[in-house]
Amino acid sequence: MFVLLILGLLVGCLILVPLLLVGLVLRLVVGLAVLPFKIVGFVIRLGLGLAVGVVGLLLAGTLLLIPLLPVIALAFGIWLIIRLSRRTTVPRLATD
Repeated sequence: MFVLLILGLLVGCLILVPLLLVGLVLRLVVGLAVLPFKIVGFVIRLGLGLAVGVVGLLLAGTLLLIPLLPVIALAFGIWLIIRLSRRTTVPRLATD
């Protein structure tokens, strides 16, 4: 009985190992043939992802700035008043 088991395993390995090797080689060949398309797809997804990310970031920034508009306007007004109230010295050329 043990001899039949060993014989069955040997025959199974003689059939299974070449089939596994053929499958591995086929996967490798197909993977190498499809690799340029995968790289192009990755580059396109990366570009679109960055574009969508930048648009989303701008939209989020705009939405966050809308509630702060009164504060920004007040700060800008104070800055203008302070700037206009200062006296500036006019640089003069030295003449003999």
